[in-house]
Amino acid sequence: MNIKKRLLVTFLLLLILPLLMFFLIIFIGRRAFGDGDGPFFLLHPEGMVQVTFLQAVLTLVLVIAMTDLILVIWLYRSIIRPLNLLTVATNKIKDGDLDFSIPTESESTDELEQLCEDFEEMRIQLKKQIDTRLQYEQDTIELISNISHDLKTPLTAIKGYTEGILDGVADTKEKQEKYLKTIYTKASDMTVLVDELSFFSKIDTNIVPYNFTIFEADDFFNDCVDEMSLDTEVKNVTLDYISKLPKGQRIIADLEQLRRVMNNLIGNSVKYMDKDNGSIVVLAEDTGDNITISVQDNGRGIDEKDIPFIFDRFYRADSSRNSKKGGSGLGLAITKKIIEDHSGTITAKSIPGKGTCISFTLLKEGSKNASLELGEITDANFRKKPWTRSKSGSKQKKTTEIPTNETIIDVDYTGKE
Repeated sequence: MNIKKRLLVTFLLLLILPLLMFFLIIFIGRRAFGDGDGPFFLLHPEGMVQVTFLQAVLTLVLVIAMTDLILVIWLYRSIIRPLNLLTVATNKIKDGDLDFSIPTESESTDELEQLCEDFEEMRIQLKKQIDTRLQYEQDTIELISNISHDLKTPLTAIKGYTEGILDGVADTKEKQEKYLKTIYTKASDMTVLVDELSFFSKIDTNIVPYNFTIFEADDFFNDCVDEMSLDTEVKNVTLDYISKLPKGQRIIADLEQLRRVMNNLIGNSVKYMDKDNGSIVVLAEDTGDNITISVQDNGRGIDEKDIPFIFDRFYRADSSRNSKKGGSGLGLAITKKIIEDHSGTITAKSIPGKGTCISFTLLKEGSKNASLELGEITDANFRKKPWTRSKSGSKQKKTTEIPTNETIIDVDYTGKE
């Protein structure tokens, strides 16, 4: 019952109930004491009043007092009590205490109960926002610590090699070239780190414009793999692309940002590879309205306890060991944000010591609601012909056929070998 109806009922009860109770008591008294001269009889059978005026007034006062007591209890339970709960809740929030709850009745139409429910929902949302802010502040502290370390290390190296050149330690041309190459490499690492931080700040605030286009998936991923193969071969890591897509399958994505995703995932696999003969396979499969791209490696893997957090900003599993690898811990967070902005999903599976598989989905051409989800889409007419280097150094067309079992990483990412 809402408050308006409750107040109306209260008014009517205060008006009618005392009279009804008064006449009820008179009736009971008359039935109890008969038609004699007892003090509780109101009317003589012959029409004469037998109850004194004082007795009538006292009876009426008693009835009104009892009625008011009942109504006060009812009003307290339905109005005053919820208001008291809200008062206590506001005082707790004012003191910074959000670890409480307001008891509410489910499916209530009462305005005060609904107010309590809304207040409880507000408390929950406020607590989430504060927890998020505290987590963000903690992440910022960790970021500053990580960046300080990751910048200090190459800066120290640059300073040391520069002093070596100035002091004449590098007294030969070969040493000088070696020192200069090291300085250049360290400076490049810092540039990558700063660029990554700058890009994340933009993408996290949704100010990075996307240019969604339609292009052939095999051509694009072949080109990505070919581009990165030169870097992986230097580190004794093979990189292959396996396509299970229909010939000419086209997808919808931002070419630049999707290339960033592939560089991040393949780069991570190379960075944390602990095998002498490392292997990375990029697998493309048709999964209905989407295609699924999986980047599998036979590296050291990720501990199960770290899997739920690897896409969080600034997170680096086993930071004491990973600090030697460098990086801000933003690569996978950036990757996840880009994929989600493409209306896709990204997941990770890993077996420590065996390898890791990170998979993400992309919309195919003609997918339902693609234009609604991604906005304006143009045709990129992506027709680059990917090439890869053979062992002899000549270029040859990169195959999209499934290679032999020796090329595919033999790891069951459900947890069984």
